[in-house]
Amino acid sequence: MKWKLRIPLMLFIFGLVSGIYQYYPNIMISQENFLINSIQFLVSIGIPIYILEKTQINEKQVNFLFGILLIFSGVLIDYLMI
Repeated sequence: MKWKLRIPLMLFIFGLVSGIYQYYPNIMISQENFLINSIQFLVSIGIPIYILEKTQINEKQVNFLFGILLIFSGVLIDYLMI
């Protein structure tokens, strides 16, 4: 069974960026302003997703188990980097 990479890569990016921001909380631009922190977090998720869309990597067909493995690794990265 084949699956497009769009959803697995998106969930992997969510887990990766979330793990990075949890492990390195000092990379935030402002420690007091939550609006700027939220914008920075959303931009750091949006840029890789935009790049993947423009390069058409999200359109590739992969095996279903590879997609599940990619999602699981994103969740695992987020969990381990706390």
